[in-house]
Amino acid sequence: MGFFRFLLLGVIGALLGGFLGGLLFKAPLQDFFSIQTWLLAIGGSIVVLLIYGLVTDRRRTA
Repeated sequence: MGFFRFLLLGVIGALLGGFLGGLLFKAPLQDFFSIQTWLLAIGGSIVVLLIYGLVTDRRRTA
């Protein structure tokens, strides 16, 4: 996976993690240095990257 594709998916995951965290857990996004904001962003990025990895691996083997 190219660097820019990986970076773009990470940013999309961070935005998605913040959005879903606010929606599901009523977790407000705080300032940049808040641990809650970082955990939501990192969690969202990991989920998006794992889903992308599963989808692309299936396409290669099929």
